[in-house]
Amino acid sequence: MRFLDWIDRGIRGIGVVTAWLTVVSIAAYGALQMLDRKLQLGVSSYLPDLSTSLLFILIFLTFGYTYLRDGHVRVDVLRRHWSARRIAWIELIGGLFVLLPLAAILTYYGWDGLMRTTKFAETQLWAQRIAGVIGPILLALAGMIVALRNIAFLTGRRAQGAPEQTSGLHNGE
Repeated sequence: MRFLDWIDRGIRGIGVVTAWLTVVSIAAYGALQMLDRKLQLGVSSYLPDLSTSLLFILIFLTFGYTYLRDGHVRVDVLRRHWSARRIAWIELIGGLFVLLPLAAILTYYGWDGLMRTTKFAETQLWAQRIAGVIGPILLALAGMIVALRNIAFLTGRRAQGAPEQTSGLHNGE
């Protein structure tokens, strides 16, 4: 379990750093675009593409973080009435049969896209393609962590299932 916790911290660290770097950069580029419109600096043609690239990188590199924090979108109409064991079984089955295959497909096509990127591609395209490979790998690792933690919970070696629900708006607080 310590190894899983170490990977978990790494995925969370990558997610937080990525979020801060990209969100702050997107906001700065937005402000620069407004200034460019007023001052006619001539950089506006590059900024929308850069902001789009940063948004892509943000989304892909935070998939795993979001899953570990139980921050993904789900319909909790039925789930809130289920036992912790039932939720753990559903998370385990969903992770093994939906999340991991999806992550494998995304990684395969991300790798294919990265390999088709030539040495003449722009830096932002390389960054997108690298995020298109690393992001699904982080998601797969997060899925494996959740699956193994749920197995430990279902066998009585862990006190609660995974992903661990965080307190906040979605939990009635």
